[in-house]
Amino acid sequence: MDIQRPATNKKRNQRIAVIAAVVVGFTLLTGLAFSVAQRPPGVDRDLVYDGAVRRGEFVHEVTAAGSLYAPEIRSVTNQSEGVVERILVLPGRVVGPDDILMELSSPTLLQELADAEAEFEAAEADEFLRRSEAKDSYLNLESSLADATATYETAQLEADAEQTLYAEGASSDLELARRQNAADQQRRRRDIAQLQFDAYPERSAARDEAAQSKLDQQRRKVERLEEKIENLEVRAGFAGVVQEISVEEGQRLSAGGEVARIVNPNLLIARVRVSERDAALIEAGQSVRLEMGRESIMGEVMRIDPAVVERLVTVDVALTGKPTRQLMPDLTVTARIEIEREPETLVVDRPAGHRDDQTEIQLFRLTPDGGRAELVTVELGRVSAREVEVLNGLAAGDQVILADMTEWLEEPVIRIR
Repeated sequence: MDIQRPATNKKRNQRIAVIAAVVVGFTLLTGLAFSVAQRPPGVDRDLVYDGAVRRGEFVHEVTAAGSLYAPEIRSVTNQSEGVVERILVLPGRVVGPDDILMELSSPTLLQELADAEAEFEAAEADEFLRRSEAKDSYLNLESSLADATATYETAQLEADAEQTLYAEGASSDLELARRQNAADQQRRRRDIAQLQFDAYPERSAARDEAAQSKLDQQRRKVERLEEKIENLEVRAGFAGVVQEISVEEGQRLSAGGEVARIVNPNLLIARVRVSERDAALIEAGQSVRLEMGRESIMGEVMRIDPAVVERLVTVDVALTGKPTRQLMPDLTVTARIEIEREPETLVVDRPAGHRDDQTEIQLFRLTPDGGRAELVTVELGRVSAREVEVLNGLAAGDQVILADMTEWLEEPVIRIR
């Protein structure tokens, strides 16, 4: 008769228990692994930001970068050649028309002026002497005419007396002819002297005019040189702000070169560049907000350049608002040009990475509890710098992730942890 051993049964039961525990553990781990594999990927909340879809006014605007520009710019040139001795102003200085910007020196001009003054003084002395000699010539002609007239009258009296004697038979034909010839000869001399005397004023005036012209030429030469020396002090000639000094001390300058630029700070416009696509929406008269750091000022579109350069169009904006501080040329500005306003539509803040030409975009819409987000396709309408118009795919009150989620676009759902 066989007797069952209790120890053997106990060991068998232990092995069965261990095997069962292993099987149960493996089953639990497999289920857990499958559950983990099926869970959506998680994204840290600190790495994303969201915004709400709302119904309200949509401002369609175009953003463009540029700078302030001064239409009234005066280019200051030096009228005299010379060497820059001193520069008296620096860029940014407010100047008036008579303010001196710099001083030049030119020993050559000083020598030329001294020579010209000496020539002018000599010409004046020559002119004084000539006029004195002209007066003497006039007196001589007057004296010659008087002598010729007296001589003629005497000869005529003698001829008349001889004619009387001839009529009485007291003179011969030869003597009468001699007296008459002498009278005729003196008359011709008197006539010649009269012609010379009568023609003198005209000849004298011509000589005076020629001499005066030569003297004036010498005077103008002196005046030009004096003006050139005066222009060695380069003046602004225009009220405004010095924008640029383009020369240095010690530099030799030729006449007519640009030495500085002066702008009128009271007349500034903004010159911005917009894309050729947006330029088709812009019209003169549209309202513009110009942002300069923390400050902004209102403006109005005044001109749109018809040319396209590197796919950009230049737009000039007149400043209609009053700035709270002094503005200056070349100050960087951001222009927000208002195209139109839609009083009632669905609007959401512009998502990161969205391009102006995109009409459809994929966004993650948060669940009500905010723990998850599902990928939805959104149809967009008009695009502004800060907002976009929602045509389809979202409803008012929806909360969407606006951060760049490009790396998660293949996941239909994500967890927000």
